[in-house]
Amino acid sequence: MARKKKKRQFLPSILTVNLKNTLVISLVLAGFIIANTSYLLINRIADSLNWRFFSAGKTSLPQLFQIMVLTHTGVGLLLITLMAGFAIAHLRKVWRRRHNASIFSGISFVATGIVLAVTGLFILTESASRDNQWAWWAHVVCGTLAIAGYITHRFVSYTRPTGIKYKRFFLTVVALVLVLVTWHGFTNRGIIRTQEAQIALDKGLYDGPGAKNRDVTKFSESPFVPTGFVPPGSPFFPSAATTTSGGYLPSRIITRDDLGSMTIHEDEIKEFGFVKDTRIGAETCNRCHADIVDQWATSAHRFASFNNPFYEATIEDLRRNATQPNVWVEKHIKSFPETKDRVGMVKSKWCSGCHDPALMLAGAMDKPINRNSPEAQAGLTCLACHAIDQIHNQTGNGNYNIADEQEDPYLFANAKEGSMGAFIHDAIIKAKPSVHKRQMLKPFFKKSEYCATCHKVSLTEPVNNYRWLRGQDEFDNWHDSGVALNASRTFYLPAQKRLCQDCHMPPEPAILGDVAAKNGFVRSHRFLAVNTALPFLRGDTETINKIESFLQDEKLSVDIFALKTESMKKPVMAINRKKPVLSAGENVTFDVVVRNKGVGHTFPGGTNDSNEAWLEVSVLDENGNLLAKSGELNKDGHVDPMAHVYKALIVDKDGNPIHRRNAQDIHVTVFANVIGPGTADIAHYEFTMPNGLTGGSIKVKARLLWRKFDRKYTEFAFYANREGFKQYDTVPDLPVTVIASDEISLEISKTRKAIVTNILADEKSDWMRYNDYGIGLLLEEDTRGASIAFQQVAKLRPDLLHGSLNLAKVAVRDGNIDKAYQYLKKCEKIKPGDAQVAWVWGVVLQEDGLYENAAAAYRRVLEQFPEDRATWRNLGRTLYLNQQYEEALQAFEQVLTIDPEDAIAHYHRMLCFRAIGKEEMAKIAEAAYKFYQIDESAKEITRAYRLKDEGANLMAQKIRIHVLRLQN
Repeated sequence: MARKKKKRQFLPSILTVNLKNTLVISLVLAGFIIANTSYLLINRIADSLNWRFFSAGKTSLPQLFQIMVLTHTGVGLLLITLMAGFAIAHLRKVWRRRHNASIFSGISFVATGIVLAVTGLFILTESASRDNQWAWWAHVVCGTLAIAGYITHRFVSYTRPTGIKYKRFFLTVVALVLVLVTWHGFTNRGIIRTQEAQIALDKGLYDGPGAKNRDVTKFSESPFVPTGFVPPGSPFFPSAATTTSGGYLPSRIITRDDLGSMTIHEDEIKEFGFVKDTRIGAETCNRCHADIVDQWATSAHRFASFNNPFYEATIEDLRRNATQPNVWVEKHIKSFPETKDRVGMVKSKWCSGCHDPALMLAGAMDKPINRNSPEAQAGLTCLACHAIDQIHNQTGNGNYNIADEQEDPYLFANAKEGSMGAFIHDAIIKAKPSVHKRQMLKPFFKKSEYCATCHKVSLTEPVNNYRWLRGQDEFDNWHDSGVALNASRTFYLPAQKRLCQDCHMPPEPAILGDVAAKNGFVRSHRFLAVNTALPFLRGDTETINKIESFLQDEKLSVDIFALKTESMKKPVMAINRKKPVLSAGENVTFDVVVRNKGVGHTFPGGTNDSNEAWLEVSVLDENGNLLAKSGELNKDGHVDPMAHVYKALIVDKDGNPIHRRNAQDIHVTVFANVIGPGTADIAHYEFTMPNGLTGGSIKVKARLLWRKFDRKYTEFAFYANREGFKQYDTVPDLPVTVIASDEISLEISKTRKAIVTNILADEKSDWMRYNDYGIGLLLEEDTRGASIAFQQVAKLRPDLLHGSLNLAKVAVRDGNIDKAYQYLKKCEKIKPGDAQVAWVWGVVLQEDGLYENAAAAYRRVLEQFPEDRATWRNLGRTLYLNQQYEEALQAFEQVLTIDPEDAIAHYHRMLCFRAIGKEEMAKIAEAAYKFYQIDESAKEITRAYRLKDEGANLMAQKIRIHVLRLQN
């Protein structure tokens, strides 16, 4: 007979009246929190599933949503407090009943509540970011467990609610959720329209809202309107920058009115000549992004405007002296009469789009500048970059659009630092950071094209009264290289593509707790590159050290690789292994190879008329006494004029060198010695061994040195802008950095006869040194020497393409088609169908008149390198020669999509249009070609200059042999 089930015993409630009232209030609050949480979760789901009709917002947030976030926090904290007090008071009495189920379920409920409170407070202070997802999920799970825990506790207790109470509670919560959802739906309609407009804007990189400022029809009489043309009717002419409305913007859009203490501001200017420590425009950002702001505060971007004494000297020189008008400036003055007699000020806006947005966008560059104003001392603030919402095209020159003043979607946006409003504003952002992130981090910020906006420059007639000229262009130097995986003809192809951001914004530990950190790291906003001059002026040795470490981290290498004497039939390579013995009185030539190993564009990059890198080569006897030297830094601070330099020498129309960064006067380049990515440069040093040296040894040292500004420009800046250099009484000696070095010791023969001892044989690892040497010789057009070096590469590493492929390139340069075919066939045996080999096949077949086969080879290249502009260019040329004009035009359109300023593509489009009888289109293409083509007549000026400057004449040669003079 079954045992009768024991009937559950119910006891009267032990709650006092106060505890009952506390419980009722807590249940009411709990009902609201559950409804509130359900509403917030629905928004979260809508966001993740992209239900725009209900999403809380991509770039805008309904006030209801924000209020619910705040009340969730406030009511949640109140509820936790009430329940904690209730639990403490209740536990003493319930413990006496010793009902285990009630005790354990109650304690579990309390523990869950504690975790719920802790995770909620953590999210409130640290942000619901990706790194903190664990806290968000823990909060959600504990919230669910808290509800289940309370129901379980009441169910197992001696006193429990009736079913009707559960039902009423549930229906009340559902009703409240429906009210919130309906309310949200009505208030979200306008936001949806805003979101859709923003989503449409974010889809593309170019042609943003500022394009309305690009109406060129009434300004251009030429059949060709250049991409990036700035009409004189733009208030920012000749800068390519635009605003959404087309007009000026208040400076607070760039500075956020975070101007800092004016007293400190003025004190810094009195002491240093510029604002050194006040972080204009960053105070608000610093509340959540302390690491990023701290990094930016040391960057060259921050010191880009009149807080940069060098730039200030140059921009004021332009504003004072570039007074010659032109037809474009005159048209602008007609539209803006207040700029009359301010030609230099108008032209200065060409610089200001990238250097002075806080001034230019507010219309201040059209008038005298108060250099001490916060706007002039702001540099590039956070919003100078992060307020950009569109890039118009790939021509640079500040070709961006800044959105007009937008309402911050978060409540209490204008609250001041330290106020309750600021705390609430930040709390909402941390609870819903996705909207802020979408506003501040556009998709194109992660592309190199974004950097091209200011790091690609061209000069045009409105500025230089001359013609279109290419200025600095890090973007195309990177894009058309192996680093970008866009150049099949590269000598070295890396394993993966690298962007500007990979090198200049690498992950850095967020030691100050930046809420944007992912796995404890943020993208560095130091933008480390080569500018050691600016941190030097402000005594920032930490930043100088970081820059020097950056430069010395496998960016370039120096290798004293080969030598040749009068008695040798061919040079001795890898001399550190062959150990040739030299003889007294003999003439020796050392070859120093400098390779660009890790710079993603040319070295140097940037403003190479003022940058300065050079080789210092010394010969010493065995006692360390200096025998000869090249590249010495003289006592007056100037580098040896006969040194092997890496920079550009540019002159104006009268043959005067550009030493003031006076870009408006640039006319023609005398020489520009730079090293492309993955290539090498060779400096040859000729030295006659002293007759007195018999026996013993000599040491040859080579150092690659860097100084951000050459002495002539530093002297100009100092004397032109004494206000900016207040802390200096004389011209400052800028730091010189040793980027890379090499040295070698060689014995001296006692018999006055040079010998090659061949002490060490080559190792397989030496193949790259031979390859670099061959690359340098090939670029010098020494094909005989390059062939010898590449043969050694093929011998050391027959399993690699480099030897045979580079020998094929040498054969092409020599015009030896048969030999090129032989080497290409060897390449096919090593790696059949390789796209880099296909590039050389295309060139050889094109030279051989086999156009169909050449086109097929180029198409093979494009399968792997779809943005290889040289391949598209050659394909177009091949198709043109094969009379496939329509197909050729398509190829040249691809070139212009990559680089709209490619003169060769425009020229061949002209030929194609003429061939098919489209004369009007041919005229436009011809006008484009003439616009971008090089002015050959300007070379006469360089010839005259080279006659009077021996060092410049040497550096303008293909092969530079520097004669080392014996020291007295």
